[in-house]
Amino acid sequence: MLKKLSLISLLSAFAVAFGFTSTAPSAFAAGAEMVLFSFGSANGVEPRDPLVFDPAGNLYGTTYQGGANGQGGTVFQLTRGADGTWAETVLYSFCTKPDCRDGYQPSAGLAVDGTGDLYGTALGGVHRDGEVFEISSGTNGAWSETVPHSFDGKNGNEPYGGLIFDAAGNLYGTTTAGGAHKSGTVFEMMLGADGKWTENVLHSFSGKDGRQPMASLVFDSAGNLYGTTLAGGAHNGGTVFQLTPGKDGKWGEKLLLSFDSNGKNPHYPSGVILDAAGNLYGATVYGGAHGGGAVFQLTPDESGKWTEKVLYSFCSASRCADGSGPGGLVFDASGNLFGATGVGGTGDSCGEGCGTVFQLTRGTNGEWTETVLYNFEGGNDAAQPNSLLIFDAAGNLYGTSIEGGTYDGGTVFEISP
Repeated sequence: MLKKLSLISLLSAFAVAFGFTSTAPSAFAAGAEMVLFSFGSANGVEPRDPLVFDPAGNLYGTTYQGGANGQGGTVFQLTRGADGTWAETVLYSFCTKPDCRDGYQPSAGLAVDGTGDLYGTALGGVHRDGEVFEISSGTNGAWSETVPHSFDGKNGNEPYGGLIFDAAGNLYGTTTAGGAHKSGTVFEMMLGADGKWTENVLHSFSGKDGRQPMASLVFDSAGNLYGTTLAGGAHNGGTVFQLTPGKDGKWGEKLLLSFDSNGKNPHYPSGVILDAAGNLYGATVYGGAHGGGAVFQLTPDESGKWTEKVLYSFCSASRCADGSGPGGLVFDASGNLFGATGVGGTGDSCGEGCGTVFQLTRGTNGEWTETVLYNFEGGNDAAQPNSLLIFDAAGNLYGTSIEGGTYDGGTVFEISP
C-alpha cells in the first residue's frame, strides 16, 4: 500500500464525522463527477475532511493547511450561484505556529449548532496539544473564532476526530493521545449557564482496550456512544468500543471487537455507523481477503455479544479496479452503503491509482456487491478522496480530495446519479 495513504489516511482521513443516515433517493447507476472547487495556497490546501450543509444549501469544511497565514489551515464556505457554479469564501485562517492560541491545522469536519455556529478541532493550540474551536457569524457577515477548550495532554492530546452534538447541545469527541494512560480519550464538552464550556473526560484508553481513537463517534437511540480506535486492543489491530452512561454520571466502556493485524484479518478501522436495527458498519484500511481493506458489519445478539461479518474485501495491488484503502461509510434510504477509497481504481496518474467512489448493495441472499461509481484521474480531476461522503436531498454525493484539482491543492467534488 502506498506510504502516503498510510501517513495521510490514517492520521487525517479518519478524522471524520460518522453517523450520517441519508434520506436521499436510492437510485444510483453510474457516477457523473464534477469538481466544484479547486484549492490552492491562500484559499486552503488539503481538504481532508467531510463537508456539512446548512439549511440554505451552502457547504462548509476545513483545510488542513494553507490560508492567509500560511500553513495553519482554514474554515471555508462554498455557495452555489444562480449559474450553478460554486464560489468559496474563507471564513477563518488559522495561525501558522503549533502553539498559536487560535489553533493550528484543523484536523476534522465541522459540527453545526441550531444558530449556524460551526465547531471543530485543531491539532495545535496554546499548549500544542490541540483545541476545540467555534466559528460564529456576526451581524455584519464577518466570522470570528473563539476557543471553548484547549487540551493540555492530561485531558487529551491531538484531537483528530470531529465533534457530534447530543440532544441537549453537549459536544462529544476523541483525542488520539493523552489522557490517564497517554493512549487517547473520549471527551464531552458541556455548555454552562454562563456561556462557558467545561470538558469532562469520559474515558481514557489504556492500550489493551484500544489506542489512538482517531474517528468521530456515533450515538444510538439509547444514548450510548460507539467508536473505533486505530490501534491497540488484544491483537493491536484496533478496536470497536461502546460507552454507556451510568446513573452516577460515569461512563462504562465495553470492548465490542478487537481487530487482528496479522494475515488477512481486517484491521485499522476508520469509524462506524449504525443502521435502524442497531447493527454497526465500518471499514478498515488494511487487511481483508486481498489486503486492501474491508467493509464489516457487527451484529449484537440477545446476550449482548457482537459478531463480525466481512461484507467486502478490497484489492491491494497497484490500480486495483475496485479501489484500496476505504474510508468512512454512509447509508442511502434503501440501506446501500457508499464510500471512497484513497487509492486504487483505474486512474493512472497517481502511481497506485487516484481513488474511487463505490457503492455496496445487499442482494436477496444477504451477500453484498460492490459497484465503482467513479474512478478519479488526478491532474485537474480530484485525487485521493479520503473523506466521508455526504448526500444532498436530490441524491447527489459530495466529498473532498487531498490532492488534484487545478492547483493540486485538493478539491470539493460532486457525484451525480
